[in-house]
Amino acid sequence: MNLPNVIGIKNIGSLLTISANDNCVKTLQDMNNLSIINDAIMLFDVSIQWIGTSAEFENVSSQFSVTEWIDAKGKVVMPGFVDSHTHTVFAGNRSNEFAQRLQGVSYQQIAASGGGILTTVNGVRTASQEQIVTNAYSLLQSAISFGTTTMEIKSGYGLSFDAEMKLLYSIREVASISPMNIVSTFMGAHDFPEEYKHNHSGYVSLVCEEMIPAVSEQHLATFCDVFTDKGYYTLEETETILSKGLEYGLLPKMHADELATVHATELACEIGAFSADHLLHVSQKGVEALSQSKRTVATLLPGTAYTLRLPYAPARTLIDNGAMVALATDCNPGSCFTENMQTILSFACMNMKMSIEESIVASTLHGAKALGLERSKGSLEIGKDADFLVLQTTNYADIVYHFGTNLVEQTWIGGKKHFQKQLQ
Repeated sequence: MNLPNVIGIKNIGSLLTISANDNCVKTLQDMNNLSIINDAIMLFDVSIQWIGTSAEFENVSSQFSVTEWIDAKGKVVMPGFVDSHTHTVFAGNRSNEFAQRLQGVSYQQIAASGGGILTTVNGVRTASQEQIVTNAYSLLQSAISFGTTTMEIKSGYGLSFDAEMKLLYSIREVASISPMNIVSTFMGAHDFPEEYKHNHSGYVSLVCEEMIPAVSEQHLATFCDVFTDKGYYTLEETETILSKGLEYGLLPKMHADELATVHATELACEIGAFSADHLLHVSQKGVEALSQSKRTVATLLPGTAYTLRLPYAPARTLIDNGAMVALATDCNPGSCFTENMQTILSFACMNMKMSIEESIVASTLHGAKALGLERSKGSLEIGKDADFLVLQTTNYADIVYHFGTNLVEQTWIGGKKHFQKQLQ
């Protein structure tokens, strides 16, 4: 009889499976349940083949051919982080704007003077695809070392047909050379370019009639996102763009209510967006809409609030009302330049009153839900992809408690090890 060949990890002190209900989400008190197996063994190839205790393994050991044993030495094993909101394809540097903000200049003031997103747009338009890919690949390799195994990447720093295509081609290329699982999002509606400053309707038409059809035809993205906020896209413009995206098979996402309460969250839930992101100024009606939605995930980005010195999103209110809450880095050159999900968990717990357990669920299973990948990513269950971390600790609380360092010892993606910390 031919037995399945698998790799085994033994002596796992705590295996955080984060298994959930049939909807693959956790809400309310369930978010504090990490479904932990102590003294565990996990068998895998490209996917998880078996999990259980060491004692339970004795009853099934004859059913597998273990080609390699890895000794976890009592440490924590958990799912890889799913970073469901990033802008990691870009060119240029905005550290000077960061310094300006530290001196009291607001994000909106910098944008009004031609900076902000438009600074990076100018960098992207003059950069080569090779330069953009090289920069993104470096960020992804760093993110893997911090435990990210799946990442969503948005375009949006081109704001012209050619430059947006360049960014989407860059996402495709970096996805082909990185072991990271990459999900591509088209975000031509990130801002209005300078040449359409006084012709917003003209740019919306360009996005809808030229960009979206091309993105769809060349299969360059899964999602379509819009920055719906004061000074950016209106509810009407957003609905026009996302409806056109749906017509061409691009699933909706939204930047919502970050800078002001514009009721973008309610629209996100109404149209069935996979996520409504930021939510610093979400209304009570928006909270209620998210709590009632079976589809729309509230993706919170505390690193951006930290960087911009803005009020944090009401994570406690959202969770306590039953909303599906995810955490992501929003890695970008302007308002949150970090690829480290462990830092984001720390911000979430210290500044948004989330528990450590809630932050882990939000950065794994719920991040996968925000990308429509909850059936294959985000938890360690039989049949799911073997994307997991071995932590350099015997207590998962250290992810937040021991902040400012990297607790990831190993990162595995699709059953292959892609990061190993050099231990002293």
